Amino acid sequence: MRHPHVFLNPDRRTMIQVAVDHREALVAANGALATWTPPESTGRSPKDTYIVRHPESEDTIDWDSPNNIPMEPETFDMLFEDAVKTLFRKPRLFVTDRVVGADSSYALPVRVVTDRALTALFTDNMFRPVPEDINRSIFADRGFTLLVCPYDKLDRGRYEGRLRRLPDGRTSDMAVAMDFDRMLGVVYGSAYMGSVKKLIFTVMNYILPGEGILPLHCSANEGPEGDCALLLGLSGTGKTTLSADPRRALLGDDEHGWSDNGI
Repeated sequence: MRHPHVFLNPDRRTMIQVAVDHREALVAANGALATWTPPESTGRSPKDTYIVRHPESEDTIDWDSPNNIPMEPETFDMLFEDAVKTLFRKPRLFVTDRVVGADSSYALPVRVVTDRALTALFTDNMFRPVPEDINRSIFADRGFTLLVCPYDKLDRGRYEGRLRRLPDGRTSDMAVAMDFDRMLGVVYGSAYMGSVKKLIFTVMNYILPGEGILPLHCSANEGPEGDCALLLGLSGTGKTTLSADPRRALLGDDEHGWSDNGI
């Protein structure tokens, strides 16, 4: 079965127009696109973020870390199935094909499927166009597919005992889950679009070290002699501010990879 109304890799003008027409966002007085999110979606939700636990990757993930919350494959299958059913009921879908990684030799193809034009626009902003030489990438045949249902909520009863229990005793109705072995992900119930970016960066965190590349959450700039500086730190510690030096070229202020080819 096919959805009757799919926007496949729409242009930015179309995504902006649909977002405004359907009250996903508005155009501010200064011309910027502005949006709003519900109280539970003003930031990431680490306690609702899961990694699927498979025997194949059992020894490659630090399960003792409180940040790596395991999810059973059966639970992820339920989640993925619910996301597919939810998306198919929507009046329109948006599919974007992008890559993550500036070096085409290591670019990861990413397909995002969502019911929100604004989410699709976010992927267009955050991820890169597919390069003509994508077949050179070592990940060309290992693309990642992400389903995003930002404003829908999970059936608490269906996931009782499978997702985290809230302080009031109820089961959470939000999940951000990724399956590294099957290269699939789901964002369900979180309208914070940073969840999309961080999920994909987590995927890169997992696959890049095996290829001899160090993924870093940092800012980077380059001097006139080609010297590169990295500024590392937690969010809000000043990486972006310090990297914006008028005497140096800004390479980026968020996520980078360090390979034999450079930053």
